Amino acid sequence: SDGSLSCFSAALDAAAPPSDAAAGPALRLTPAWSDGGGGGGALLSVDASPDGLQLASCGEGGLLSLHDAEGGERLDIPTEESCLFSAEWCSPNEVLTAGACVSLWDKRDLRRPTSRLLPSFGTPMSCSPQLQAASRHPQHPHRVAAGASSGALYGWDLRLGGGRASDLGAHGGDVWCVAYAQLALGDLLSCSSDGTLVARAEEGTASQVLVALEQPINSFHVSPLHGGLAAASDAEVLTFIDLRAT
Repeated sequence: SDGSLSCFSAALDAAAPPSDAAAGPALRLTPAWSDGGGGGGALLSVDASPDGLQLASCGEGGLLSLHDAEGGERLDIPTEESCLFSAEWCSPNEVLTAGACVSLWDKRDLRRPTSRLLPSFGTPMSCSPQLQAASRHPQHPHRVAAGASSGALYGWDLRLGGGRASDLGAHGGDVWCVAYAQLALGDLLSCSSDGTLVARAEEGTASQVLVALEQPINSFHVSPLHGGLAAASDAEVLTFIDLRAT
């Protein structure tokens, strides 16, 4: 909450006692570096680049920061946002952020975003709903989706220059996480404060509820290697799904 960021190195702990080893290999975390932050307020999102060489962080104050994963050196990129809710690496060079708008940044030229997407084309950022999560399709990089504080889900086609967003459906509360995944149930997943995690195939198609809880679902992660999905809720509960069996 103070804006600081700490990085740890992980290694298998060969000295783990047998009782722990029975549950699988144990990891030993060793502090690598710590950064006091850029003074913009609480951090709300941290993501590692696909090559593992950099971290992207953002939060209150609208500051996007890129960190060297090994040494912790930080590059701060001011934005026009008062708050950035999420930062996601789309490629080794590109970061997608969500706030009053969705912005695509290229670290090779950080003077301005290469794309800026709003729910309603031509609407001032100050009049747009807060976009709290965004994702770009890994196999179809022209497709971008975002979830809003209103519960709405939006989609854009970068080949059309962004423009007006498509309506991808809605939750009954804040959307906290969206991600594309190659699933038979649908390639766009989203979770919300309404306690649901939903899969959607494309615009205009029916959605399928994968998880329904009595408390908000704050985040989820899909493992492409093992076909599993883990969702985290307000009650400190983790829900695991084997997607291969659905």
